[in-house]
Amino acid sequence: MKNELVTGSDFIDRYDHMILSDAMKAMYGYSGFYNVGDWTNHPSTLEAACNALVIKHLDLVAMPQDPVRILDAGCGLGMGAGVIAQRFGKAHVVGINISEKQISFAQEVHAGIDFRVMDATRMEFPDENFDLIISVEAAFHFDTRKDFLDCAYRKLRPGGQLIFSDMLLNNTEWVGSWSVPAANLITDINDYTQLCTAAGFQLHQCNDIKNSSINGFCNHLRNVMQLTDLANGLENSVIAYLLTSLKKP
Repeated sequence: MKNELVTGSDFIDRYDHMILSDAMKAMYGYSGFYNVGDWTNHPSTLEAACNALVIKHLDLVAMPQDPVRILDAGCGLGMGAGVIAQRFGKAHVVGINISEKQISFAQEVHAGIDFRVMDATRMEFPDENFDLIISVEAAFHFDTRKDFLDCAYRKLRPGGQLIFSDMLLNNTEWVGSWSVPAANLITDINDYTQLCTAAGFQLHQCNDIKNSSINGFCNHLRNVMQLTDLANGLENSVIAYLLTSLKKP
């Protein structure tokens, strides 16, 4: 299918319409989460699976001391940033999103977290500003993933970590062809890891967790929500669901 990326305000409007729609809110139990979840331990709800996926990211943090400044890039409605703040209670947590509406929601729900409207590929922070950057299931939307990696490298201090989940897709019909730049349509994991190291990072992990993430989500869609066509389409479109940990030397 032809990639039909929508940019600028049109992209934000469609992104908001998708995430803030009544149907999407209901699907996620009005939790404010928006990811496919981690189904390793057979969570009973989609909300619990989403929470578990964020924790799966945080379990990869490997530093001599807890991070002090943490960024959630592509923070959605702020639920992931809330989980991060719970794990690292003494850290200054920042969440960024290109949507003003979604940031406004996050600010209302999560007092004490620093939410800002910002493009993850053109971050307006000083260089070497963060100890840790987390991004949950957002990088394939960024225009482009390469620009995000390059920018994240600059914004991390030496020794800092970037931990993020991402998808490799063989087509974009089911995730929204308007939302994925053509440059992000990498289909080979080796090419993907080379993109990460080309930004300057050391590769600690790049694991395909499709079985416990997107497949579990699709089983939930089929068995609980009776959305069989959507489940089959998503499952067949995703080549790999990658959980990656990178370190800045």
